[in-house]
Amino acid sequence: MLIWLQLLWDALVQLWQHAAGLLLLHILLTALISALSIAAALYYHFRQQRSQLESNLEDELQSRTLELTATLNELEEKNRILAEQNTHDALTGCRNRAYFDKKIVAELKRSRRGQRPLGIIMLDIDRFKEVNDNHGHLAGDRVIQAVASRAQQMLKRSSDQLCRYGGEEFAILLPNTTTEGCALLAEHIRDNIAASPIATDGAELHITISAGLFACTASAQHLSRDFIDAADKALNQAKQDGRNRVKIAPNSEPDAAVSEGVSDEPIL
Repeated sequence: MLIWLQLLWDALVQLWQHAAGLLLLHILLTALISALSIAAALYYHFRQQRSQLESNLEDELQSRTLELTATLNELEEKNRILAEQNTHDALTGCRNRAYFDKKIVAELKRSRRGQRPLGIIMLDIDRFKEVNDNHGHLAGDRVIQAVASRAQQMLKRSSDQLCRYGGEEFAILLPNTTTEGCALLAEHIRDNIAASPIATDGAELHITISAGLFACTASAQHLSRDFIDAADKALNQAKQDGRNRVKIAPNSEPDAAVSEGVSDEPIL
């Protein structure tokens, strides 16, 4: 009997120990699953936070990039407008000397490359000092503006450029234009200005101009000063011969040497 009871007790002890082991295993497994669930939740939350942060950073970067691009475009446009304004004469609105100095170099290259003539007219307001002395500088400014306006109205091609060369002197660049074409245009400008007076605040002034011109196809040896000096010498000759006239530089290229397709008529 005692032996049986001992065996029963041992069996109960083993069963209890086995149940306790299973319970402990269950607890451990439950704890492990909970820990894994928490870790997975934390990882998912971290990924979401990271994804949201990356998305916010990307949006911020795109926004900043767009703002920077817009600012750069605006700055570029302002610089373009400023550069364009810097090529115009404040008084007359036509191109200024700085523009002329660059433009004539470019036109010389184009003339040399295309073997087409380049014409230049230098014109000057006659007795302009007397206008300032007798009627004042405001009247002188009005005369300069009127001469520039009338000369500009005679130019119909976008390639023809009227530039204020300095004071009361102007320069006109005429690509693809022969000596005859330059002379006809200069005569039309001279005649237009002489034909009708210029109104100022104090009086209507009868103004005349003198002009000198030079035209030829640029060679490898030609420099911009060669064209300017030739036209300027012709202008001085016009002054010496009595003013209110147009003179052609002696070394200006004869029209017979000009190729087909070049203008030998004024663009009016």
